[in-house]
Amino acid sequence: MITIEELSGDAIRAVAHELADVLHDCVADGASVGFLQPFTAADARRFWEDVAAQADAGARTLFAARGDDGVVCGTVQLALATPANGAHRAEVNKMLVHTRHRRQGIGRLLLRAAEARARALGRTLLVLDTWVGSGAQHLYAGLGYRTAGDIAQYAILEGSTLGATRVMYKVLGPVIDVAAADPASGDAVSLMRELSEVLRGIAGDDGTGSFDPAMCVAFAIARDDRGRAVGCGALRAIDGEIAEIKRMYARPGSGAGAAVLAFLEAQAGALGYRGLWLETRKVNTRAVRFYDAQGYLRIPNFGKYIGNDGAVCFGKRL
Repeated sequence: MITIEELSGDAIRAVAHELADVLHDCVADGASVGFLQPFTAADARRFWEDVAAQADAGARTLFAARGDDGVVCGTVQLALATPANGAHRAEVNKMLVHTRHRRQGIGRLLLRAAEARARALGRTLLVLDTWVGSGAQHLYAGLGYRTAGDIAQYAILEGSTLGATRVMYKVLGPVIDVAAADPASGDAVSLMRELSEVLRGIAGDDGTGSFDPAMCVAFAIARDDRGRAVGCGALRAIDGEIAEIKRMYARPGSGAGAAVLAFLEAQAGALGYRGLWLETRKVNTRAVRFYDAQGYLRIPNFGKYIGNDGAVCFGKRL
């Protein structure tokens, strides 16, 4: 069980030693988060004392993730101090998860909490930068962050080696809640019926022939702030390493697509899968653009799609 908590300045000071352990561990593991070796636990502790002072001043807020033992195992910050013409935005800083607690969906939980707080504060745009080639860029892409561009030779990585950074952003849309659901439920059936009608109009095939609810290892439904079902998606196992995304649908304008996809990715990771594959039709240009934007890469057609020139397959490593 992972719990996420927003910490005040005093609360940051109270767990500064735990936060310092997370930061020290991540830097030792090679994270490019503004520090270089040698980097001591005392250096890490001083950093969090500075953050606590900024939290006192309202310049930033911090979220901490705690594991079953109640000890902090991850954290992320929102930098809120902006110029007058930037009062609508915030910057995501120091996204950190201890190496002992990775691949549990903690990063996604932290970012969701930060996004919810940003919305509550009236912030409509989030920006961040991350080291090109890091696993974090896939996490951000999976949660709907788009790439603005890369800056070469941005930061010292080790010795005299310079690394590039990727600048990403996310326009905060409507609040979407995604949860596991029964694919036989009324809302699920209704959404998949809508999807079938859409696919039939685009490609002439409703896609139902390649989906068996009994083969699902996970199914999700997205709901808007009024509780209305606005999107869905499913996972089925291809083998012990790879799962396939099926019946992925979001009502136009709902903003549910990225949220459903992020939920399915987290579920797949929790179930032990190391990658996701999917197929869509080339004529479904909206879906193709969506998966491109979410960090999925074109892969050779697999399974029943081999030899089908109208199909395009995507994959993503978790």
